[in-house]
Amino acid sequence: MKKQWHEIKKNLGYIHKLAPSYPAFSIMNMLLKKGSPFVSTILSAKIIDMILDGEEKHEIYKIVLILVGSMLVITLLRHCLDHALEIGRCLVSDRKRRDIGYKAMRLDYEILERNSTMELISKADSNTDAVGGLGGYLQKTINLCGAFLSCIVALVTMSGMLVASEGTGTGLFYRFLNSNISYVVLLLLVILSIVVNSKCQEKQEKIQYESSQAQTLSGRIYWLFFNLISDYPMGKDIRIFKMQNMIEKNGAKAREDIERVQKQSIRDSLRIYIGELLSQNIFIFAAYLFVGMKAVYGMISVGDVAMYSGAIIILQQEVSNLFGIWIELKTHNTYLKSYTELMETPNEKYEGTLPVEKRLDHEYELEFRNVSFHYPNSDRLILKNISFKLTTGKKLAIVGANGAGKTTFIKLLCRLYDPTEGEILLNGIDIRKYDYDEYIRLFSIVFQDYKIFSFSVAENVAAGPVYDGKRVEECLKEAGIYERVSRMKHGIESRLLKDQQDNDEEGIEISGGEKQKIALARALYRDAPLVILDEPTSALDPLAEQDIYQRFNEMVSDKTAIFISHRMSSCRFCDEVVVFDEGEIVETGIHEELVANDCGVYRKMWDAQAQYYVV
Repeated sequence: MKKQWHEIKKNLGYIHKLAPSYPAFSIMNMLLKKGSPFVSTILSAKIIDMILDGEEKHEIYKIVLILVGSMLVITLLRHCLDHALEIGRCLVSDRKRRDIGYKAMRLDYEILERNSTMELISKADSNTDAVGGLGGYLQKTINLCGAFLSCIVALVTMSGMLVASEGTGTGLFYRFLNSNISYVVLLLLVILSIVVNSKCQEKQEKIQYESSQAQTLSGRIYWLFFNLISDYPMGKDIRIFKMQNMIEKNGAKAREDIERVQKQSIRDSLRIYIGELLSQNIFIFAAYLFVGMKAVYGMISVGDVAMYSGAIIILQQEVSNLFGIWIELKTHNTYLKSYTELMETPNEKYEGTLPVEKRLDHEYELEFRNVSFHYPNSDRLILKNISFKLTTGKKLAIVGANGAGKTTFIKLLCRLYDPTEGEILLNGIDIRKYDYDEYIRLFSIVFQDYKIFSFSVAENVAAGPVYDGKRVEECLKEAGIYERVSRMKHGIESRLLKDQQDNDEEGIEISGGEKQKIALARALYRDAPLVILDEPTSALDPLAEQDIYQRFNEMVSDKTAIFISHRMSSCRFCDEVVVFDEGEIVETGIHEELVANDCGVYRKMWDAQAQYYVV
């Protein structure tokens, strides 16, 4: 019980943080909703008794006006609150998804890249939308409080039966109705009905949860194939290679699995619902019989019949709701655990505090000292005892076959991961001790899988909404893409790509080579002292790659540059070449030295590719 209240308090805190006014409006709506039946029941009973007692018409009209006016005001207020609550539900859902995205962006890259983290993010998003979402969770919690208040009010209303007149009558049944035993029997019926209903609801929630989890995998597969249908970038492959039948077949199988689970869930739920419905109707019949016979024997008035009957039914319903909502909240807490787990996932990377020395001459020395590394959940070493010094101001080529460890070397250099063994030093100090934001400002990188986003050209180049327009244009010119951008309708303000655009905007699709040049312009715009190209041209032919590297080398002539490739395009104009093979540095030197070593890895790679280069 204590644990559940702790979970409820924590989840309500999340909701209040997402939309502070939403809980207040929900409470107001609950009070009006729960108060409305009591206002109607009590005033209606008053009107019936006044009519039967022959009260003055103007007195009766006064109560009628109060009743009608009260219900009108309550209805209008609830109508306004319904609109406010709908806005609140949308805000909570949207901001929840936003916060999940923000959390994912702020996680250490090493944590984010884990399969378990990606699955947790997916569950956090889908589970918080399940069973009514966070808005439904808030409503259930408030309804729990409302049900408790309704029970108190119903008991107070029913207390009048305990002081009712004795009435006239004889016999065993009359004495039973006029004794406290009748109240005990009625109370036992209430308890029995509550127990049956609560058990039924608990089973219903279990069935629903198990059904939802059973559909998770099939659902992900189904929506994967469903989304392929309208995926713009994949549309060409689907049509050219006639993949429609394969997508439809796999999607249909996943859908069949979902429907099978859903049908079984419906069958199980129906059996339980029938038992729940029978218990409720037996109690309702007993309650009406109890109150009706009291009226027959003259123990209560006709107006009291309406009031007490209504109060008894409300009590039974609200006590049942009390237990039912509590069970629903327990189940809902299970759904929200993934969201809580994600939001409370701590970063593991050590956060240094040392400032990076700001040097106008950009003289920095980076050193790998006995560095070995394997990825999480794998014992296979990707890098093995790497020791290497890089002095800024030089041009370095890192070459090797695919899977040799080149990109992992860069990930460690940029501290996306920390070494499994050894250390990486900047000017003799472990890079983990530096403030990460300052350290990463030393680098400007174009990764092999670089991304262009659905923002304007300028925002893509500046990597932010605030930018220097003239500098953006200069970087686009240096990257050889300015002429193409200038022909766009809005120049550097033109938005790229067709996804995530407003209805009145047409995203501009650009070629792979044009995307690549914008990515290069982004690297230039940052103006970092150390620039890295991590095989961004791997999809190009060797001569085109050689041309790109040569031109980029000229663009960054005053900076340190690292060119990574499994081809030789970048090597001939570099000050040093480092050759990786199976996670180890096997050769270092300049192009002429390495190509002269007939037994070396570099020479073998050069001979295999020499036909593509101009010597």
